Amino acid sequence: MLVQKQAQIQAKAKAKPDSYYDGEFDAAIALYPKSYEGDYWQGYLAQVNKTSKTPF
Repeated sequence: MLVQKQAQIQAKAKAKPDSYYDGEFDAAIALYPKSYEGDYWQGYLAQVNKTSKTPF
């Protein structure tokens, strides 16, 4: 049981924050970025780099 809880904690620690996925989504549907910093921007850039398409 202890091993399972440690694995769950490690999985959560590696999970990206919601704002990262918000940035990816906004880039995927060609919206302009809401912010140019933090996790949101990292997600936005990751999606732009993946698709090579920018809304600007």
